[in-house]
Amino acid sequence: MKKAIIILFIGVISCKDTSTNSNITTELNETERIQIELPVLSNWNELYSDELVKNRFEESSNDGTTIIGVYLNNETAKKKDSIDSIDFTDYSLLFIRDEEQKRKIKDADLKKIFDIQINKASVEEIEVKDAINKTYSDSTFITADKPYLLQEYSKNPKIYSAIKLIKPYSDDHNYIVVYVYNLINIKNHLVYGGYYLDFNGIESIKNARLNNDLIMSEFIKANQK
Repeated sequence: MKKAIIILFIGVISCKDTSTNSNITTELNETERIQIELPVLSNWNELYSDELVKNRFEESSNDGTTIIGVYLNNETAKKKDSIDSIDFTDYSLLFIRDEEQKRKIKDADLKKIFDIQINKASVEEIEVKDAINKTYSDSTFITADKPYLLQEYSKNPKIYSAIKLIKPYSDDHNYIVVYVYNLINIKNHLVYGGYYLDFNGIESIKNARLNNDLIMSEFIKANQK
């Protein structure tokens, strides 16, 4: 089975959401669309400008979503001409929700938005060790419609991140992905970042966090100019 490209959104923060959560800014940006820079990375290639890569990823995108960048690891990037048939792991997406760009995001809003999204999606929290034990002992522990939140953290005031275990296929209990989800403040605009790595025990969770943090940190640096 060819592994799907995974693009996940927890939920969109609507005006109704903010009216009941007055601590989240209601200010509007003067400009909805801004120029966003994509950094050059040593272990991943940004290839959304490649027509084959763009077409493959847009097949999995939702209406109202604009993909900004796609980073494929170096080995996958070498096979981009066969992108319709290769499996995907160790890749990152940067994207925006079009209708959210008018909102003037502040750093302090990221955690608040994350909490609202988690509540809307009914994502369950679990300790990392418990998740690993249950994943190996019970093949139905994670289902396609029930991801688990392992950690949430912020290493940079402009990024709020969370690590989850997700199962893309309801009929394949052996395929699990570590998904690191990021809410990012770029010039007061909300940007999403996702990093994806096949689950293979505790090391895959550690590596997913390390790789994600490297990519997102460089993304922030590229847009501070």
